[in-house]
Amino acid sequence: MNFLKNKMQRRDFLRTIGKAGLTTAFASQFAFSPSVFAAAGEARRFVMVYYPNGCVRDKWHSYNTGGLSAASLDNSPLQPLAPYVDRLTPIKNLTFAGHGGSSGHPEACDGVFSGGVEGAASFDVELGTQLGGNLTNNIHVGCWSSKAKGSEYMPFADKSGNKIDVPDNPQMIYDNLLADVVNSANQTEVSPEDQRRKRVLESLHENLDLLQAQTLNVKQQGKLLTHEESLNYYQNVLNNTLDIGDGSGFSRPTIGMTDNNEDAELIAQAQMRNIAMAFEANITRTASFQFMGAQDESLMINFPSIRPYMGDFGSGNKLNYNEVRSHVSSHNESDLFDSQTRWYNMMVAYLMEQLAARPDTAYGGTLLDNTMILVMSEVGGGNHQQDNPGIYLAGGAGGAINTGIGIDAGNAGTSNLYLSIAKAFGLGWNSYGNSFGDVNGLLV
Repeated sequence: MNFLKNKMQRRDFLRTIGKAGLTTAFASQFAFSPSVFAAAGEARRFVMVYYPNGCVRDKWHSYNTGGLSAASLDNSPLQPLAPYVDRLTPIKNLTFAGHGGSSGHPEACDGVFSGGVEGAASFDVELGTQLGGNLTNNIHVGCWSSKAKGSEYMPFADKSGNKIDVPDNPQMIYDNLLADVVNSANQTEVSPEDQRRKRVLESLHENLDLLQAQTLNVKQQGKLLTHEESLNYYQNVLNNTLDIGDGSGFSRPTIGMTDNNEDAELIAQAQMRNIAMAFEANITRTASFQFMGAQDESLMINFPSIRPYMGDFGSGNKLNYNEVRSHVSSHNESDLFDSQTRWYNMMVAYLMEQLAARPDTAYGGTLLDNTMILVMSEVGGGNHQQDNPGIYLAGGAGGAINTGIGIDAGNAGTSNLYLSIAKAFGLGWNSYGNSFGDVNGLLV
């Protein structure tokens, strides 16, 4: 396959030119100075988790800064994360203001997740492009995100700035991403059908080369890059045998996407397992999870797991009142809304449990040892505040960040946090979006 290898080198050069044209507004972040490696290690895998409508900030941030114990989280919706408090870095006093923040949900979704640069790719996409993956740069999965009011209420955007419609069906994610890898990992013979697929892909790559040699506008370049990445994905599926260990930790989800509110917890957990399995198979190093869309009013968050925290809405007829929907309850900033953000953190704790239980066949240790999880919303409080949002990092992150402590960011912007995260992954970015430095105390 040397022919394909040489072609890939040529396309990599063309792709770099295309990227420069697509990201002129913030191209300075990709100044390729020598990599900045964290002193004690380097994070290897990244998960970005989005939850809608902010949080009750006083409750969320009830912990003190400095060293944390499990008891530090007793009065916070972060309490479900207490078993992993030594792998947790909650951050106070960040700001969205000047970094994409807005009092409107769609406007916030268009800026907060791209470092304040409107119409640019979201941070998870940019990081995934830099980290790369064996079969794909990053995967996007969700729970009820398909119920969003519209694409403008989506937080994640691709390299052309188009919003990503995140799929919610766990079975579809598994079938499209994992099934072939798991089922064929121990096969050594190439089937005639696979050989035909390779010949077709080689021909399609040739056509892409011819197109990329032409003078194209930015939108056309963006479409070509998207098509090429899809072809590269399928080429790698056919060429690579991935190490999935003994295969015992892989199984197809028992639930797909349904229209039943009560199934949402099972769907969220199945998607978290999909992320863990994709990491264990080393398919990708980057994943993004989306709880619904911004300003969500579709899902009743009234699961038995959080009813003890729901106050008057935890039993009886009120269980089915409209207030148990996220956006409706958010403006009251009540115990009900606090319990809903607790549920999001319960699902993140489940992800951490899955990562901790699986070996990292590529980098050693467990997946949790090498993974950094970023959890955040598009607004700070339920009334669209932009300061002191509910944000935290979780996971071992390869020893690249300080964990087990609460950090006061001193009103640094979220773009600064993104830049610090990139440095934890050994990337030599000089800036990101509207950043003006790092978040003090985060990097080791």
